[in-house]
Amino acid sequence: MKRHILTDVGLLFLIPLGIIGFSLSSDNQSESRQAAQAQNNTVKTTTDTEYGSGSVLSANQIQSLDFRPSRVYRVRYTKVNFKTVLDDDYREEKLYRYVPGAKKNNRTYKWSRIKARIGKKVYVDMKAKAYYRDDDGERESEEFYRIRTAKSASSQKYWVNEDAIEDD
Repeated sequence: MKRHILTDVGLLFLIPLGIIGFSLSSDNQSESRQAAQAQNNTVKTTTDTEYGSGSVLSANQIQSLDFRPSRVYRVRYTKVNFKTVLDDDYREEKLYRYVPGAKKNNRTYKWSRIKARIGKKVYVDMKAKAYYRDDDGERESEEFYRIRTAKSASSQKYWVNEDAIEDD
């Protein structure tokens, strides 16, 4: 009888220890699963792309963009060829080396660099449409034109907002 009582006490003592040990090992497994899932779900910071000239995409036209300083997620380029003049409110816009948001370190220039004045003739050879997300997360677009002041195609070119030049 003493033997049965000792066996019963021993089993009553071992069963709770087994349950506690089992539950601790299952908690560790679920934490390791969650950690593995968290490592698999990393988000890339540069997932969208910039497209080269034309509307047909090829492997060597795709370049990654840096989105930290900008909200631009795509730029589409189109070749154009026309002459126009600077608009009355061109001073409200800036001259850029690249389309704003397309490159990480874009440079801006003063209008005095091209001796700008209202009605100054400029040559336009490319148009870019930049797609971006505004503060509300809505998709917006802005058009930019690449201008030069000389007729020569090899002269210095600048990007300006569509508001800086006269529309035909």
